[in-house]
Amino acid sequence: MLDLWFSRKVIRQNRGEAYYFRFADDYLACFQYKDDAEEFQRRMAERLQGFGLQLAKEKTHCIEFGRFARESAYRRGEKPKEFTFLGFTHYCGKTKNGYFKVKRRTSRKKLGLSLRKFTDWTMKARGVLKKGDMLRQARARVIGHLSYYAITDNLERCSYYVYRTGQILFKWLNRKSQRKAYTWESFNRALAWVRWPQIRVRKDLNPCRRAEVY
Repeated sequence: MLDLWFSRKVIRQNRGEAYYFRFADDYLACFQYKDDAEEFQRRMAERLQGFGLQLAKEKTHCIEFGRFARESAYRRGEKPKEFTFLGFTHYCGKTKNGYFKVKRRTSRKKLGLSLRKFTDWTMKARGVLKKGDMLRQARARVIGHLSYYAITDNLERCSYYVYRTGQILFKWLNRKSQRKAYTWESFNRALAWVRWPQIRVRKDLNPCRRAEVY
């Protein structure tokens, strides 16, 4: 319903450029001109009502974003707007040469949720898994997180996730028995033994750098 409407109607009726991205029921619509964006938001609400659906107001925002948004916000004495989509907070950044660049970091909400899930799993696993198995399965969970979130410009948040999961794992491994299972020195050796994930970019979103590689 939404995909076809945007491609067959919305794009053709705008004054400027328009782009659309969707995953399941989350979508992002981008417009060159503000009035096109506002008109789309109004018509979108009406169209959804025709299918018995409603916009999630807490997730629906119309913001200025792009090459000129940073300077425009600073002139008003404000910070540039950010938005969250598919677990990433997107914000206006710059390259080393000072050119505009969309940057992304793990959203605070998703980072907190991921760490809580890891903690819950660790607390349960300590009672049923041996230490070696627990370390290997913890490693697999961390790799799964990094496979999605370790993208260009997001290594700081990923480093924090790896650091915190290491702390959580150390705490609950040492609660498997009354005697401490590990010192920090022996724990780091155990992490090396299971080849604990290293922080590196798994998905390079720099188009120029990808072109050089291929």
